[in-house]
Amino acid sequence: MKPRLMIALLITGVLVISAGAQESSTAETTNSAMARLPRQQPSSTVIRSTQPQVPPGSRDAKGHPKDSSENIEGTIGVDVWSSATLVAAKANEAEPNELSADFAFAALTAAFRMQTTESRLENSIGRGFPLGEFWIHTDIEGIDDSLRLAALSVTNDADRQALKQLENQNSRLQLWTDWLIDANRNLRLGDYYMSASALDNDERFQNSVACTKFLVSMLASRRLAEDNSCL
Repeated sequence: MKPRLMIALLITGVLVISAGAQESSTAETTNSAMARLPRQQPSSTVIRSTQPQVPPGSRDAKGHPKDSSENIEGTIGVDVWSSATLVAAKANEAEPNELSADFAFAALTAAFRMQTTESRLENSIGRGFPLGEFWIHTDIEGIDDSLRLAALSVTNDADRQALKQLENQNSRLQLWTDWLIDANRNLRLGDYYMSASALDNDERFQNSVACTKFLVSMLASRRLAEDNSCL
C-alpha cells in the first residue's frame, strides 16, 4: 500500500506544479499584451447639447416645450396710401400761403385767358375794329372751363382763397364785357372809337387789367397774396 500512496502523492505534486506554472505564464502574457496597448489621454472635449434653448414661459404644464410653431410670431405692417391721402399729406406739409403745384398750373391757364381777352378787347377798340360779340362770348366760356378745372385741383386753404380771387375777377370781367356789348348795340361806344385814350380813362377796365396781371404773378410764384386792384 505504501508504494501506491507514494506514487499518488508524487503525481499530485506534479499536477499542482504544472498548474501553477501555467497560471504564471498566462498572467505574464496578459500583462505583456496590456503593456503593448497605447495609453489614452483623458479627453477634455465638452459635448454641448444641440437642443435649442426654450424660454421658461414656452413650456406646457408638464414641463415639456411647446410646439415651436406656436412660439414664432411675425408682424408684417403694410401702409396703403391712396392718392387722395398722399395729396392731403403733402398739403399739410406745405406752408399756409403756398399754393399747390397742380392748382397753380390750372389756375394760371384761367388767368392767362383773362389776360388774352383783355388784350384783344384793347387792341380791337384801339384800332377801331368792330366789336366782335361772338369771340367775346367764346373767350368768356373758355375762362369758365379753365376755372372749373382749377377748382378740381384745389387741395388746401391757400388754393381755395386763390380760386375765390380768380372767380371774382372773372365776374368783374364778364360784367364789363356785358356792358361793352350792350353799349355797342345801343351805339354808345363812339367815344371809345374816336379817342385812343378812352380805354385808358376807363377805371373799371384798367382795374381789371391790373388785377389780372397781379393774379398771373401770384400764381406763378405759388404764394397767396392780395392786391388793392382786385378788391
